[in-house]
Amino acid sequence: MDTIYWVIIIALLMLASFDLINGVANDAVNFLNSAIGSRAAHVRVVLTVASIGVIIGAIFSSGMMEIARSGIFNPEMFTFHEVMFLFLGVMIAEVILLDTFNTFGLPTSTTVSLVFGLLGSSVATALFKIYSSANAHATEVLEFINTQKCIEIISAILTSVVVAFTVGTVVMWISRLLFSFHYQKSLKWFGSLWCGLGMTAICYFAIFKGMKSMTFMDPNFLAMLDSHAGLSLLVTFAICSAVMAILQHFLMVNILRLTVLAGTFSLALAFAGNDLVNFIGVFMGGLGAFEIAEGYLAAGNGSPHDLMMVGLTGEAHVNPLILITAGGIMVCALWFSKKAKSVIATGVELSRQGEGGIERFGSVPPARAIVRMAIAIGTGLKMAIPARMLVRINHRWDPVPQPLNPKDRTAFDLIRATVNLTVAAMLITSATSLQLPLSTTYVTFMVAMGSSLADKAWGRESAVYRVTGVLTVISGWFMTGLAAFTLAGVTAYILHYGQGYAIGILLALTAFILVKSTILHRNREHRLSREEISEINEDNIVEVCNSRVSEQVESLTSIYAETVEALIQQDRKSLKELASKADNLATTCQDYHKYDILPILYKMQSRSLDTGYHFVQALDHLNEAVTSLRIFTDSIFSYIDNNHTPFNVDQTADLKEVHQEMLKLLNDVSLMLKTSNYSKFDFTVVAQEQLLKIIAKATKRQIKRAQRNQNRTRSSILYLSMLEEMRSMAIQLRALAGDQRYFVTA
Repeated sequence: MDTIYWVIIIALLMLASFDLINGVANDAVNFLNSAIGSRAAHVRVVLTVASIGVIIGAIFSSGMMEIARSGIFNPEMFTFHEVMFLFLGVMIAEVILLDTFNTFGLPTSTTVSLVFGLLGSSVATALFKIYSSANAHATEVLEFINTQKCIEIISAILTSVVVAFTVGTVVMWISRLLFSFHYQKSLKWFGSLWCGLGMTAICYFAIFKGMKSMTFMDPNFLAMLDSHAGLSLLVTFAICSAVMAILQHFLMVNILRLTVLAGTFSLALAFAGNDLVNFIGVFMGGLGAFEIAEGYLAAGNGSPHDLMMVGLTGEAHVNPLILITAGGIMVCALWFSKKAKSVIATGVELSRQGEGGIERFGSVPPARAIVRMAIAIGTGLKMAIPARMLVRINHRWDPVPQPLNPKDRTAFDLIRATVNLTVAAMLITSATSLQLPLSTTYVTFMVAMGSSLADKAWGRESAVYRVTGVLTVISGWFMTGLAAFTLAGVTAYILHYGQGYAIGILLALTAFILVKSTILHRNREHRLSREEISEINEDNIVEVCNSRVSEQVESLTSIYAETVEALIQQDRKSLKELASKADNLATTCQDYHKYDILPILYKMQSRSLDTGYHFVQALDHLNEAVTSLRIFTDSIFSYIDNNHTPFNVDQTADLKEVHQEMLKLLNDVSLMLKTSNYSKFDFTVVAQEQLLKIIAKATKRQIKRAQRNQNRTRSSILYLSMLEEMRSMAIQLRALAGDQRYFVTA
C-alpha cells in the first residue's frame, strides 16, 4: 500500500477523534439543557446519567455507518484513490466547521454538517473526475450523487423547525395552565399521570430512536411493538403511571426530577447510538475502503489505484473496540470540554425564566419587528377574551419568589424541563416511525424555545435579545449546510489537484485553525462568568469584587507604563500589541459592568445601600479610566504606524516628567486596591493634585511651542491628546480608589 494512503487513514483517525470532541461539545446541548437548566440534580449527577447513556449507546450501536459509505454518493462510481481523498476532504471541512460553531457557543446539526459535507466533497470529486476525461459534461455529476436523500433532509429541516417550535409552545401553554408555577399542590393529584405520560414518551423514544439500531434488540420485538403501537403505548402509560404513583406517595420520591433524568438518559442514549455516524462514519468508510484495497493487493491484483469501490455498498461492520474508544472520548468531552459549556450556556440563557443577568445576544431589526408583531397580536387576543377569564388565566403565570440563596435558583422549573424532554422525544419518535429524517438538535432546541415563549420567559425587557439569539442560531443552521457543502467541496478539489502536497498543507492549516479557535474561545470567556457569579456569596462578595477591580487596575498600570516606554523607543511592534491589550481590557471591563453588575448587586441586598452605590461608582470610574487608556494607546500606535516625526527634546523631557508622577500615582492606587490598605489615601489625593498641576504646565508649554510653530501639527495634536488622557486617567483612578475604600470598609 502506498504511503499516501497510510497518511490519509491516520489523518482520518485523528480528525475523527477531534470530530468526536467537537460533536459532543455541540450536541451535549440536546440532552443536558433541560436537566441543567432546571437543576433536576447536581451537575455531576446529570453528567453521570448522560455519560452512562452515551457509553451504552456507543457500545451497542451498530451505527448507521452506511450513510457515510453510500448514503449520499454512489461509491461504485469512484475509485479507491478518489474515495480516500473524498473522505479526507469531508473530515477536514467538518472538523473546522463544528469547531467554529462551538467556539462561538452556537448549537448546530452534526447530521447536516456530515450530509452536506459528503455531498460537497462528492460533487467536487465527481467534477474533477469528469473534467479529467474527454467528452466531459457537467450533468453527469448527478449519476454520482444520491439526490433523493438530500431532498429529504432539506425538507425535514424546514418542517422540523416550525413543527417543534409550534408544538413546544402549545404543550407548554397547556401545561402551565394546568399546573401554574405553584405546581406542588396539583402535582399531588395529577403528578403520577403527568410523569407517566412523560415516561411513556421517553421509553418509546428510547426504544425506537435510541435502541432500534443496537445489536441486542430483536427485530421481531420491534416489529410487534410497531404493529400494535396504540396498545403498547396504553400499556406502557398504565405501568409508568402506577410506578410513579408508588414512588411519589409511598417512597416520597420527586418524580419530576426522576422523569427529567430519565429523559436525559434516553436522549444521550439516542445521541450516541444514532449520531455516532456523524463523527466516525467517515473514518469507518475510509477504513473500509482501505481494507478492501488491502485485500485486493493480497490477491495479487496489482495497484489498487483504479479499484472501483463497489465493496462500500455492502453492510458496515464496526469493530467493538472502536465503539468503546469512541464512547470513552465522548464521555471525556462531555465532562471536560469548555466549548460544550459555552454551547449549553447559550441554550439555557435563551430559555431562562425572568429578566436581568447575561443576555448573550444584541438586537437586530428582524427581532424587533417580531417582538412588535407579537405585542400587537397579544393585545388583540386580550381584547377578544373576557376580562374575568383573562385575569384567571394570567394568575396561572404568577411567578414564584426566587430563593435568596443563588445556588437554589434555576433557569426554569421542572414542569418546563419535563415538557422539553417529553415533546422532543415524542416528535423525534413520531418522525422516526414515519421514516422522516430530522435533526435532534433542531427539534430539542426549537421545543425549548417554544416552551420558553409559552412560559413567558421572554418578557418585554429580554424578548428582543432572546429572539435575536434564536434567529442567530437558526440562521447558523441553514448556513451549516451551505458552509459544509462549499468547504468540503473546495477542500476535496484542492486535495485531488495537489495530491500529497495538498494533504500536508491542509492538515497544517486545520491544526492552525484549531489552535487559533481555542485561543479565541478562551479570550471570549475571559471575564467573570456566570459560574463564577454563582459561587459568590455574602461572605466573599467584597473580596471577589475588589480582587477583580484590583487586577484590572494592575493591568492598566502595566499597559500604560509599557506604552510610554515603547513610544520613546519608537517600538511599533510593541505598541501594536499594547493597543490590542488595552482594547481587550476595555472590552472586559465593559462586559463586566454590562453583564455582571446586576447579578452582583442582587447579592448585596443584605448590605447597606451605600455599599452598592460605591461599587457602581467604582466600576464607572474604572470604565472611564480604561477607555482613556484605549484612546491613549490607539492614538500613539496610529502615530508611530504612520511614520510621523518623533517628539523633540523638549516634548520628551516634559513627557518623562509627567510620566514619572503618573506612574507613581498608578502604582500607589494599584497597591492600595491590592492590599485593601487605604491608610495613605490622603497622600494619593495630594499626589494627584500635584500631577494635575504638572500636566497643566506641560500642556501650556506645548501650546506655546505650537504657537511659535516649533512642532508639527500632528505631533502637537498627539501630545495634547496624550496629556488629556493621562489627566483623565489620574482623575478617574483617584476617584476609583475613594469609592473602593468605602466599598471595602462599609
